[in-house]
Amino acid sequence: MPETTVSEILAQHPFTHDLDQEERKALAGLATVRTYEPDDLLIREGRAADTFFVIVDGLVAIEMFLPDRGVRRLQTVEAGDVVGWSWIVPPYRWEFDVRALARTTAVVLDAARLRELLDRDEHLATRLFQKLLLVVAARLSATRLQLLDIYAPPAEVGR
Repeated sequence: MPETTVSEILAQHPFTHDLDQEERKALAGLATVRTYEPDDLLIREGRAADTFFVIVDGLVAIEMFLPDRGVRRLQTVEAGDVVGWSWIVPPYRWEFDVRALARTTAVVLDAARLRELLDRDEHLATRLFQKLLLVVAARLSATRLQLLDIYAPPAEVGR
């Protein structure tokens, strides 16, 4: 997909819409647009965190494997959101699986090149990290609630 098209997508996405044109163009230069079919894995726990996903269309699930309970869905993420921040923190390994639940289109940024860009552009780094911190905080809160639900004792019937 041409870079200008990726820039246009980023101009309309809630995560990147308020970046200036040059910042979006810089991000677009690191990106490709990919489509995932239902049940495709975007992210596999333990593998190298080498990409950052800006979800354009579709729906994905953030999942984790619990030895005594199997795969558990922690959260679903839809168009207008982002997935994957493990590329920020060494050793750059994914902590969860992310699976497409529906046909999903994402702008996929190369993490190594993104880190290099952010090392050179402190203003852009500050803006993106502020946005990512909000995402991390929301996901942590949602995960906490989900884990409380998973590990809650069964409700007593008739009480």
